[in-house]
Amino acid sequence: MSQNLKTNQRADGKRKTPIYCDMDGVLADFDAEPNALERFMVEQDFFTRLKPISHNVNAIKKLIADGYKVRILSASPNATGDKGKRKWLKQFLPQIKPTDIIIMRVGQNKADFAKTKTGILLDDWSKNCEQWEASGRESRRISPTTPIGYYFN
Repeated sequence: MSQNLKTNQRADGKRKTPIYCDMDGVLADFDAEPNALERFMVEQDFFTRLKPISHNVNAIKKLIADGYKVRILSASPNATGDKGKRKWLKQFLPQIKPTDIIIMRVGQNKADFAKTKTGILLDDWSKNCEQWEASGRESRRISPTTPIGYYFN
């Protein structure tokens, strides 16, 4: 499954398939925070304090520089969380346009929020990848042993 996605080009050199990237556990180190599951639903500014997963953030910056259309597709518990995620992205990935940030509620199917009929989801949660693939799209599960750069070498 280690497909080199750089070969996914049209004849004019533009990328065929947009990239949809999750935040928590992929770009932002959610798991490094003590009691993260209990805190993220209620704690103001929880998301803004998450540390970046530098190698994945840098990989997204490179994909953008290489011409990929990258959108962020991330779940949040509430409007406060939405604000925190947008603030985090502005700090660590200012290359992502606000119109390319899609924030949905926890528990919703990410495939329902895609802006395109095609797209590759980069996510750390198997269920999201499975639902995305059930919609006829491709996904890549991101983990510490398979970072974003693994698929885009």
